[in-house]
Amino acid sequence: MPISRQLLRPVSSGFILLTFVLSLAINLLPWQAGLVGFAPDFVALFIVYWTLNQPHRVGVGCAFFLGLLMDVADGNILGQHALAYTVMAYLTLARQRQLAVFPFWQQGFVALALMLSGQALMLALRTVMGAPFPGWAYFAGCFVAAFIWPPLSNILLSHQRRPTTEEL
Repeated sequence: MPISRQLLRPVSSGFILLTFVLSLAINLLPWQAGLVGFAPDFVALFIVYWTLNQPHRVGVGCAFFLGLLMDVADGNILGQHALAYTVMAYLTLARQRQLAVFPFWQQGFVALALMLSGQALMLALRTVMGAPFPGWAYFAGCFVAAFIWPPLSNILLSHQRRPTTEEL
C-alpha cells in the first residue's frame, strides 16, 4: 500500500515524552558549545513537529513548560526559552490545518521561519538585558533544523506507519 494512502496509528504519550527528554538531553550536551550556533535547538524543533502533528496533545502549555526546563537547565534568563517556545507553538497551532497537508520540504521552510522567529525573540531578550550581539552564526542552527526536517519527519512518522498484525 502506498505511504500516502496508509492510515497512521496513534502516537503514545510515552513516545512523545521520550522525544522531548531526548531533545532536552541533546540540547544540553557539551558539544553544542563547540559548534557555535550551528547545532539546532532540538527542543524547539520537536515542539514545532508535535504541535503540527499532535495539536491536541502538545500545545502552548507544553511548550511553556519545556521552555522553563530549558531555561533552568541551560542557566539562561528565566523565561527566554519559555517565551520563544510558546510563540512558536502558538504560530504553529494557528495554521496547523494548512501546514499539516504541506509536503515535508515545504514544512521545512515553515520550520525555518518558526525557528528564526524563536531565535530572534531570544536574541532580542538577551540584547535588552545587555548581552552583546553574538553574530549571524547564532541563526545557523535554524537552517540546519530546516535541512533535517524532512528526514526527521519521516523517521517519526515511521513509528506510526508500522504494519499491524493484519498486514503481516
